[in-house]
Amino acid sequence: MEPRAQAEAPVIEADPAAAPDAAAPGAAGPGAVVPGVAVPDSVAPLLPGGVLPAGRVTAVAGSAALRVGLLAAATASGARCAVVGWPELGVAAVAEQGGRLDCLALVPDPGPDPASVVSVLLDGLDLVLVGPDVAVVAPSRARVLAGRVRAAGAVLLVGSDWPGSELTLAGRHCRYGGLGAGAGRLSAVSTLVRCSGRAVPPVRSAEWVAAG
Repeated sequence: MEPRAQAEAPVIEADPAAAPDAAAPGAAGPGAVVPGVAVPDSVAPLLPGGVLPAGRVTAVAGSAALRVGLLAAATASGARCAVVGWPELGVAAVAEQGGRLDCLALVPDPGPDPASVVSVLLDGLDLVLVGPDVAVVAPSRARVLAGRVRAAGAVLLVGSDWPGSELTLAGRHCRYGGLGAGAGRLSAVSTLVRCSGRAVPPVRSAEWVAAG
């Protein structure tokens, strides 16, 4: 199935105290075309140009389901992606969200220097996701990788504690569909996604509904 299918219109919230011109420097204006990688439809309004912007490091926090959803949307659009250091990733979950497994490469064990593996992959792929088994690198190494991301025009997805990320997407499960009072079959999981960073307006959020 396609990357979910919102059961209802996405709810977008912005800081009511923020003035219309309070967007961070470099934020894309309305209708601006930003090169990048596709995301689930309900998450798109949170991001510059509605995509994971190319040439930037984006942190993803709180929800493994959100990482899966981002991979599914990216591969469904034809983006070539790799996951480094996440042996527990269930590729079936990516496929269930509409992702294309022929566009997804897995490196479950990148060896003693995973940052070097990530650097090589960035040269040939559209998106590289650093999994939870990859230790956080020193700020100096993170800056080198960020430079590689910019030069390659790729997207690097990292954990929330990675130094130097420019955007952060944080997911938190807020509702479950299909479950009654102690019975039923899980049919959908709703995740509240919050976006923050230098290139976006003050913290905004939307609800993304993923298949169960």
